[in-house]
Amino acid sequence: MTVMKALLRFPGARKIVLAECPIPSLKPHSVLVRTSKTVISPGTEFTQAHQATASLFQKAWQRPDLVALTLKSLRSDGALQTFARAQNRLGRPLPMGYCGTGIVEAIGDGITDIASGQRVAIGGMNHANHAQWNVIPKHFSCPIPQTVSDEKAAFTTLYALALHALRQGDTGIGNRIAIIGAGLIGQLVLQTALAAGAVIDVIEPNTDRRNIAQTIGANAISDAAQDAPNNQFDTVYICASAQGNHDLIDAAAKLCRDRGVIVCVGDVAPQGTREVLYRKEIDIRQVRSYGPGRYDPTYEQDGQDYPAGYVRWTVNRYMQAALALMQDGRLDPLPLVTREIAFEAIAEHFEQGAKSNDLATLVHFSQNENLSHAADNPAKPTDKSIPHPPQTAPSAKPKGTNTITLGMIGTGNYLGGVLTPIIGKHPDISVRASVSESGLSALALAQKFDGATSCSNAQDIFDNSDINSVIIATRHNSHAELAQLALAAGKHVWLEKPMTIHHDELDLLRPYVATSSSIFMIGHNRRYAPMSQKLRALLPAQAKQFHYRVRFTPVAPDHWLSQSQQGGQTIGEISHFIDLLSYLADADITDITCRWLDRKVGDSIWQIAFADGSVGEVSYLRANRHEAKEILEVAAPGFGATLHDWRDLKVNGKRVMQSWLTKDKGQKNAISSFVTAIQNGKPGVDTSTLGDEISLMEHILMAANR
Repeated sequence: MTVMKALLRFPGARKIVLAECPIPSLKPHSVLVRTSKTVISPGTEFTQAHQATASLFQKAWQRPDLVALTLKSLRSDGALQTFARAQNRLGRPLPMGYCGTGIVEAIGDGITDIASGQRVAIGGMNHANHAQWNVIPKHFSCPIPQTVSDEKAAFTTLYALALHALRQGDTGIGNRIAIIGAGLIGQLVLQTALAAGAVIDVIEPNTDRRNIAQTIGANAISDAAQDAPNNQFDTVYICASAQGNHDLIDAAAKLCRDRGVIVCVGDVAPQGTREVLYRKEIDIRQVRSYGPGRYDPTYEQDGQDYPAGYVRWTVNRYMQAALALMQDGRLDPLPLVTREIAFEAIAEHFEQGAKSNDLATLVHFSQNENLSHAADNPAKPTDKSIPHPPQTAPSAKPKGTNTITLGMIGTGNYLGGVLTPIIGKHPDISVRASVSESGLSALALAQKFDGATSCSNAQDIFDNSDINSVIIATRHNSHAELAQLALAAGKHVWLEKPMTIHHDELDLLRPYVATSSSIFMIGHNRRYAPMSQKLRALLPAQAKQFHYRVRFTPVAPDHWLSQSQQGGQTIGEISHFIDLLSYLADADITDITCRWLDRKVGDSIWQIAFADGSVGEVSYLRANRHEAKEILEVAAPGFGATLHDWRDLKVNGKRVMQSWLTKDKGQKNAISSFVTAIQNGKPGVDTSTLGDEISLMEHILMAANR
């Protein structure tokens, strides 16, 4: 396992640190890059630094959307779970940086146009970080022409943003434009507009920045918008921050000619006085990052490009254009470099804060610069980042033990905010390692347990003989493969639902039903909830009817669960509810049918038949504002029960259990059952086996695709 240094924000601790963390895992359609230069953009990055070190009240003021989500979680999940999730989120380190250069050291599947050893310009927030190593999606990495230095190429992503701004403003030869704000981005927009043949006025209160703009080639400079001529400009670019301030939009509107365009490049609320905007019929446009493709998972993560005939300019094409313009001398960022620092001094640089004259700070990495810190360089990582399952069944058979030595794979909100607090309090669990693709959330989780390590490669956990058990809580399309690898390594497995998302993935796990003595559990915690166990004890020994109403909130279109390869929200959750009915019926499932009301969103009705004549129905439908998330009704001759959202259980009209402080959905009891099964060397009487879980998932997938 190899480590590196990276500049990280720790929001919970309110600090920025140059910290050791795992080298991120190489993924398909990406390259592993050894960083040589990065650029600090003072506007964006010092804003991030301020947010990281702000008080909790200031964070709430800056992000009212997250406050609203917290209040919603308080209502739905209770105070204890909401607090644990908030602590987990605040404890997770966040990277900084978004543009630089480096040397390609390893190439993921699906890369054909980049070779190992090439110099590349790299970009993208959460990709091109201030870190010794970075994993970069192929569309955010671009080979550097031989005659372009690393120092210049480090600005490629910033130039892509400026070029996209020009496209949004329809700027070309002869256009007259004004740029409000001559910080780093404003200066880059100035350079690219000059290369496009425009005539440019610059408005900037800082004298030094005005002088730089004039040296670069501005037609005229002013220290305030009222000093520039009104009604003259085809396009006005606002490259200054103006959240909550209408003055800049109004000033820009006065500068525009009739039917002119205002382009918001900086952090600008696009609001102004209607009278001025209306009379001139002003068009206000936004610049979304570096161009088309940004924030599209199919472009960023899956490596799918847009055809040039339909989308002429994308992030990568802008990067190529910027490098070509630097190659022929029409763009030169070096006059904008106001400071140069060694990577080892980067945390101190942010502690000191931005100075009024700062434009760009160029960061040199010692591993390429032969500075005096070669001992800090990480070893070159081995290419074990994308494990492939073996084809044979396992021979390793773990024995019963009193101490569960645990590795945690996939460290998202559920594992970090819900399961980890339970695991940390269990006396028989010793967490030895955690793993996540970037390594950063794994680092945060490992810090909660004495002696635990973090890594970015699940194979490190499978190869670790000191670890006898794993919890897998990754994205859904990796569940089956990782579970198979864990079983092959002889580990006990807790796998978060869903077990699989495709029918053929079940074949990866079938061989282990007969050959493995590992304990295997799916995180179907609801059967372990105290209310579920109480209800089952009170159910009559005859056929029953179950009606389970589940209300869900659809995830956002850009959420990872919305990606087609993840199987969808319904397949991700439905086994939870069907497993609970199976537990309560205490009978084998004979058939499941599914009626899709809206498959794209997930609305569906599932009907389950049991061997004892019981029947169940799960209605999985979009939430409304007035109904609880889960309501389970059970009916039989002379019997009726209602379980209301894990807060209230009534049997035959009488309340038998109630909980208001928190909703106990069984996670604590489920973890204890997993531990006990490992210690005893066999599943408990109420614990499903690997064979049971395969049968359940087979029924669900057949019903979903029938």
